[in-house]
Amino acid sequence: MKERESLFEKIDITKYSVKKLVAIPLIILLVSLVLLTSTQLSIDSPVHLGMDFKGGTWVKISTDETREELTAKFSDFPVTLIANTGIGKEKRIELDMTSTSPKYDLLIDMLNKEYGVGTYEIESISPVFGKQYQTQALRALIIAFVLMAIVVFVVFRTFVPSFAVVLSAFSDILIAVACMDAIGMELSLGTVAALLMLIGYSVDSDILLTRNLLHKKGDINEKLRSAMKTGITMTSTTLAAVFAMFLVSFYLDIFILKAISVVLLFGLMMDLMNTWLLNAGILRWYVERKEGKKYKRGVEKAKVKKKVKA
Repeated sequence: MKERESLFEKIDITKYSVKKLVAIPLIILLVSLVLLTSTQLSIDSPVHLGMDFKGGTWVKISTDETREELTAKFSDFPVTLIANTGIGKEKRIELDMTSTSPKYDLLIDMLNKEYGVGTYEIESISPVFGKQYQTQALRALIIAFVLMAIVVFVVFRTFVPSFAVVLSAFSDILIAVACMDAIGMELSLGTVAALLMLIGYSVDSDILLTRNLLHKKGDINEKLRSAMKTGITMTSTTLAAVFAMFLVSFYLDIFILKAISVVLLFGLMMDLMNTWLLNAGILRWYVERKEGKKYKRGVEKAKVKKKVKA
């Protein structure tokens, strides 16, 4: 317990000015925007698209063969991914080709010969359907984000605190996507699901912080420290659970869980920064400015009363 208290004393953000608090997250957000813009200009998309969004073919087979053995067996085909699905011995193989590709029939013949007819699953996604999935995924993210923003503005009914919460959530998602670009991770249905989850995770600690500073009585720095202890504990618990999921998925080579956990880890770590530096800095500036105006009005009223009495 004492170690925990000393840790929070070391990271006491009330020691720093508002400018210092918001500078780091804003710089990282700017760098992320530059990276996404660069990717957009180079590949005509802000993020590398996976098979779900650009089209391709996936095959599911139940086999004891290793990744190396499968790579050698499918060496004549444009394989982009070989991973476990998490269901028994089932493997998923993704290929950069569609049902109209000249090699598609050769792939079917090889699968029938090696594994037998009806012993595997195969599906081809055309680029046209991939575009539709892109539109639907983007629409889902925008709708979820807009609904979150509306709820936040309805709850707090004040522009600056609400804007700070929304900005923090937006920054979490944007930086998480930029991190995906940095490590070459592709956008898939799994990573879109992770980004949707991030919207909920992001506003959780932000709302805790905002309610503490705006609705509780007491010294602003004490309220900020109290909220930070609770919020960091909450996020750390979630980070531990997600990290455990990452380790399991990495060990079992379950690519969907691995992708989801990586995106969530990026987003949650950025959420710590954006909540307790960016959002906390904006809110502290807002509350101090508001209290300063109240103090000035009190002083002016006192001066008026003295003049009247005189």
